[in-house]
Amino acid sequence: MYMKKAVYYARVSTSLQENEGTIESQKNELIRQIKKDGNILVKEYIDNGWSGGRLDRPALDELRGDLKTDQFDVVYFLDSDRIARDISYQNIIIAELLKYQKEIIIKGKNYINNPENKFNLNVMGAVNEYEKARITERFTRGRREQARQGHIVDSGTLFGYDHHKKTDNKRGYYTINEEHAKVIKLIYGTYANTSVSITGLIKILEDKKIKTATGKTYWKSSVIRRILTNTSYFGNHYFNQTEKFESKNGVIKYAKSVKTSTRFKDQSEWILVPIPPIISQELFDIVQNKLKRNGKLLRNTSYRYLLGGLVKCGVCNHTYSGCMSKGVQYYRCNHREKLYQHNNTEDLVKCKNQSIKSEVVDEVVSNVVLEKVLQPKIIKRYIDILNNSKGENLRGLNSELVGIGKQIVSLEEKKKRILDLYSESHVSKEDYIAKINEIDAKCSDLILDKQEINKKIALLGKIKDIRIGIGDFCKMARRNYKKIDKSDKVGKIGFINNFIEEVSIIKNEVEKKLIIRGFLPVSAGDSGQLPQYCTSHARGGMMGRAKWSQGNQWLISR
Repeated sequence: MYMKKAVYYARVSTSLQENEGTIESQKNELIRQIKKDGNILVKEYIDNGWSGGRLDRPALDELRGDLKTDQFDVVYFLDSDRIARDISYQNIIIAELLKYQKEIIIKGKNYINNPENKFNLNVMGAVNEYEKARITERFTRGRREQARQGHIVDSGTLFGYDHHKKTDNKRGYYTINEEHAKVIKLIYGTYANTSVSITGLIKILEDKKIKTATGKTYWKSSVIRRILTNTSYFGNHYFNQTEKFESKNGVIKYAKSVKTSTRFKDQSEWILVPIPPIISQELFDIVQNKLKRNGKLLRNTSYRYLLGGLVKCGVCNHTYSGCMSKGVQYYRCNHREKLYQHNNTEDLVKCKNQSIKSEVVDEVVSNVVLEKVLQPKIIKRYIDILNNSKGENLRGLNSELVGIGKQIVSLEEKKKRILDLYSESHVSKEDYIAKINEIDAKCSDLILDKQEINKKIALLGKIKDIRIGIGDFCKMARRNYKKIDKSDKVGKIGFINNFIEEVSIIKNEVEKKLIIRGFLPVSAGDSGQLPQYCTSHARGGMMGRAKWSQGNQWLISR
């Protein structure tokens, strides 16, 4: 009987499951199935604590990359929902495995690409999705019904109150924590009846050594604002106010769970749960009116900054904001400014970055974009493939490809010899797996080298198109900028935002540096090989030596 090279994929999604060791039970069962089928385990792919709601998981990505090689013949899954929760995601992975002629075992049964098995997989996936949705809906509906009956069913973390959990005989409820309630009354009373701002409240609380709900000695303005806008403090505690949704912004590759954001539901869906009030509704309304009035006074809409939202602190990575001082506009580090909200700053990390005149930064950035970045000669100079600085040609690259191909064939033959030794018990399992993994790593590196060379070959045939495309782009961009009126600040902001991603400032006693990161579209013709965008970095507004990096970036330094 032919011994097939087998791998398995295992996954659990939550930290609770991860801690309880359910991944071990999956591994044991899959190894048992592989032994039963008379196959040999050559590799494991494990995503421990990763959500099945997203497709980009490290072990799954590694499996998808390896299936293009002959590292394994068959892959085992404990169940279809371990591949992914979404049926469409399951079908993507199954289709890829079948494309590269890999045998698939799900729940101990062989999956063959025929209509019946496709139907069964879809049914299994639909049942899993339905069961999960039904459990979630039943749980949520039950909590909503309990809230309508006056039960406290949320997390119970409300500063000013003690939370009493539900028991068999009594529903969950809040009682006033007298010590914390004094703090709530102090915050509301001071803000409503004096000229003290939120920053002033922070200093008062810290002077009195009053701790936050989490026991910290430093108060944040966001915490104070949440307290001042929470209707629970006059007795109107709401459940079902918000909902989570999948966020498309700032998605991090290989996050263990799907990134979500929170938004408010329509007010008609809120469920009122009365609780004992700490303040009166009249006092709450006075505070809301003052917050609105102060917000209008502080909001400066008379001046728009050219780089608003783009400037970052090069020391602490916090955002720089525009501010006015004695009629002069500056960019200043928000984190440095927030330190002045506190009286005792000895234990706080101090940002030493200084403010900088916005006029200076705006001029440097504009010059870099117009006079440096949007010059075809400069862009072409920093693209290795156009300069062909390494003297690469088609003949040399093709020769490299042939050499890499021979090395890959040699490694594959070596793998077969090691497998023969293992099957004849001349090599232990541990040594066998170690040697196979070492060979696989070398093969992966060679495959990446092969892909890079193929990209270079494709680009060498399109150099003329690339040069023309860069020239046309620069002409178009400069022509569009000239059309913008000098007084049209909005138009200039829009133009700069097309090219600038971030401006990082370092300005203190030790060093002064300006780092500009931006986008340069350089795709030409119908070339699918070139990236749509590359990133450029200019320090101090000066152009200097540069090279094309693997991260598709322009690195420009003095």
